Amino acid sequence: MRIGVVGVGHLGSAHARIWREIPEAELVGVFDTSREKAQEIADLQDCQVFPSIEYALEQVDAVSIVTPTPFHLETALPFIEAGKAVLVEKPLAATLEQADRICQAARDSGSVLQVGHIERFNPVIRAAIHLVKRPVFIECDRIHPFSLRSTEISVVNDLMIHDIDIALHLIDDDLVSVDAHGCAVLSPYEDLAHARLSFARGATAIVKTSRVALNRARKVRIFGPNQYVSLDLVQQQGFHVSLDANYDPSDFLDSAGRIEAPDGVEDFLSEHLQQSPLDIEPTEPLRAELESFLGAATGQRQPAVTGTQGRRAMEAATQVIESLRDRGNRLEKA
Repeated sequence: MRIGVVGVGHLGSAHARIWREIPEAELVGVFDTSREKAQEIADLQDCQVFPSIEYALEQVDAVSIVTPTPFHLETALPFIEAGKAVLVEKPLAATLEQADRICQAARDSGSVLQVGHIERFNPVIRAAIHLVKRPVFIECDRIHPFSLRSTEISVVNDLMIHDIDIALHLIDDDLVSVDAHGCAVLSPYEDLAHARLSFARGATAIVKTSRVALNRARKVRIFGPNQYVSLDLVQQQGFHVSLDANYDPSDFLDSAGRIEAPDGVEDFLSEHLQQSPLDIEPTEPLRAELESFLGAATGQRQPAVTGTQGRRAMEAATQVIESLRDRGNRLEKA
C-alpha cells in the first residue's frame, strides 16, 4: 500500500522510518508545516515531500497522522472523508466533540480508522494480557523526566491515557466513577496526576503519572482471582504469580485468627504460590502497531484500537481532568 505520514516531529519521523522498513508498504511521502523538517525526513527515507494535504490525498492509500493533538481533526478528516485508511496517534482528538466528528466521518466513508495507543503493542503487555481473565484491581505507575514535548496538553492526555486505555481494555466494564488529584509544575497544564477509576461490577484501576520526575519508570500490576502479573515496561520483563487452587486460608489459622506457618514464611509461600517469569518476545511496539494497522487497512483484520475505543479512553481521561480540576478549585476556595 502507498503510505504517507503527516507530521514528522520526533514520533512522526519514527513512523516514516518504520514504514520505509515494512516490505508490504511503500512510503511515498511526508508532510509537515515545517518544510525544512519534512525535507530532512524525506531525504533520509528516500521519499517525496507532499506540498499540501490535498496533494497527499491523491498519492496515498493509507496515512499516519502524527501532528500535535489540537490538529488531529483538521489533518485526519480529509483523508477519512476520501475513504483512506487512517492511523491517528493518541489521543484521538483534542475534544470529545472532535473525536465524534472523526468517528462519524469514518462510519460515513467506510474509512478504516485506528487510534495509536501504542502500549497495546508493548511486548510485555502482550505477553501478559491473556493471563488474568477477570481483573479486579489494576495499578499503573508511569514516571517520565520532563521534556518539551506535548506541554500543550495535560499529562492525563499525554501519558496517563496509555494506562487508562489498558485498564479499559482489560476490565471491559462501564466506568461509573472517577476520583483524581493533580497539579501543574512546569507547564501550563497538569504535569502529574493520580486517579482512581471504579467500574460497575466492582473492579478498580489506580493510575499514577508524572512527567516531572528525575527517572523513568513504567510498571503495571494486574490482579485477578487467585493470581496476578507484575510488569516492568522499561526493563521489558514481568512475572506471573498464581495461588494454589486448593488453598483455603481457614486451614492455616491459629486461635487468634492469624496465618500459621510452622516451617517458615518462605516454605509456606513456595508451597502455595507459583511464580514464573513471562516469556516476552522482543519486538518494537511501533512496528507492531503499524503492521497491525496495515493488516486492517488491507482488510485482513479489524483495527486493534477502533475509533470508538479511542474515544472511550478520551472520555475517561476527560473525567479524570474534570475531577482533578474540580478538586483544585475547591482547594483554592478553601
